[in-house]
Amino acid sequence: MCGIFGITDNKDAARLAYVGLFTLQHRGQESAGIVTDDHGALLPYTGMGLVNEVFDNGVLGELEGRNAVGHIRYSTTGSSHIKNAQPLVLNSCLGNVAVAHNGNITNADAIKAKLQKDGAIFQSSSDSEVILHLAARHKGRSLEDTLARNLPKLSGAYAFLFMTPGKVIGARDPYGYRPLVLGRLGRSYILASETCAIEVAGGSVVREIEPGEMAVIAGGKIKFKRFAPVKRFTRCIFEQVYFARPDSVAVGRSVQTARYEIGARLAGELKDVKADLVSGVPDSGTVYALGYAKESGIPYQNVFMRNHYTGRSFIQPDQKLREFTAHLKLAPIRDVIKGKTIILIDDSLVRGTTSRQIVKNLKRAGAGKIVMAIASPAIVSPCYFGIDTPTKGELIANQLSLERIRRFIGADALHYLSLESLVEACGDRRDRNFCVSCFTGKYMEKP
Repeated sequence: MCGIFGITDNKDAARLAYVGLFTLQHRGQESAGIVTDDHGALLPYTGMGLVNEVFDNGVLGELEGRNAVGHIRYSTTGSSHIKNAQPLVLNSCLGNVAVAHNGNITNADAIKAKLQKDGAIFQSSSDSEVILHLAARHKGRSLEDTLARNLPKLSGAYAFLFMTPGKVIGARDPYGYRPLVLGRLGRSYILASETCAIEVAGGSVVREIEPGEMAVIAGGKIKFKRFAPVKRFTRCIFEQVYFARPDSVAVGRSVQTARYEIGARLAGELKDVKADLVSGVPDSGTVYALGYAKESGIPYQNVFMRNHYTGRSFIQPDQKLREFTAHLKLAPIRDVIKGKTIILIDDSLVRGTTSRQIVKNLKRAGAGKIVMAIASPAIVSPCYFGIDTPTKGELIANQLSLERIRRFIGADALHYLSLESLVEACGDRRDRNFCVSCFTGKYMEKP
C-alpha cells in the first residue's frame, strides 16, 4: 500500500507535498515524511503518526527548497518503527539520495544478505533500502543510468521516487503492480500514487508511468527512460476494491464508477435474494451498496453511524488494533435496523474478525437477518506484492468452507462476487490485465 508524492520546481514544494500526502492518508497511517532539496542539500523530516500529526507550519517552514518527495507508510516488511519511516536518505559515493517506495521487494532478503556480506551497513529493516545500496555499488554515468542498471535486479512490486540535488526520478516495476501517475502544475511536475493527490494539489493529470519506465525530471524538463521491457501490465485489482480513493481514476474511469458497477453486478448475482434494505460497511462498502440498490430496487439506508476520527481498520499494524478500531468507528442505528432483513456489503473479507464484530453489533441492536455480500471473490492466497496478508493462516477463506465462514461471522447468508464480474467492472474490454493472485493463488512472478 503506502503513498508517495513528489513535486519539482515549486516555491511551495514542502507544503504541496504535505497536501499530497494528506490526500493519500488512506494508504497508510503509521508514519509520514518529506525530504526537500534546498540548493543541493537534502532536508529530511519524518515522524510516526498521521500527516497532520507529524507536520505543522513550523516544520514545513524549515523544509526549504523547490523539489520535494514525500511518503506515508503502511508496513508489509520491516517493523512499525521510526527507523523505517520514509523517505530514506543515504549519503554514499553517489552523493545524497532520498527514496520513497510503495510496494514489496520479494527478493530483498537475498540481496540484503549478499550486500551485508560485502560490507554494506543498513540503517533500517525495510526492503526499500536495498536499491540504494545496489546503486552505490553498481554505478552508471548518472543516477538514471545507475537505476536502469540495478532496478531489473529487483523482483516484486514497486513504485519508487528518488531525489538527488536538482533531480527527481519516478520508476515503476515491469508489471505495473503498484500505481504511479504523472501530473503538471504550471512549470512543476508531480508524481503521485493516485490521481486525486495531483488534483487536490491543484495540478492536472498527464498519464500513468508505464511499467518498466522511469520519468527523470531535472532543470524544468522531463525525459522518459525504459529500464525493463513490459512483462505484462498487471495492475493490483485491490486498488479499485479497497485502496484507492473514490475520486481517483484508474483504467480510464473513476474508482467510484467501478465500485458502483461492482455493486450492480453483485445485485445481478443475488437477484433472487429478498431484503428490506441494503447498506454498506462504511466507508468503502457504501458505493457498492448504492450500485446494488439501484440495480436491485431494494432501498438503500445507512445502518451505521460512522465515527470519522478513527483510522482504517484493515491497515492497523496488528490484529487487536484492527478489531478495536472497527468496534469504535461503527455504531448501529437501532430504529433503522430493528427487525429488518439487511443485505450488508463490504469490499472484502480477509480475516473475518471485523465482519464477525459488525454482524454481532447489528444483531445485538435488533436486526432480523443479515445477508453478507462481499464485493470481491474469496481471498485464498497471500499477497507478496504490498498487502499485509503474508500467510495463508491469516486468510479465513483459505482455512474454512463458505458455510463455516458464514457461521463464524454470524451472518444468515454469505455471498462473494465472482472473479469474472469483478474484472469486468474494474476495466474496459481493452485493458483487463490485473493481478488477481490473492483470489486464485496463481502468481505472475514466483514469490
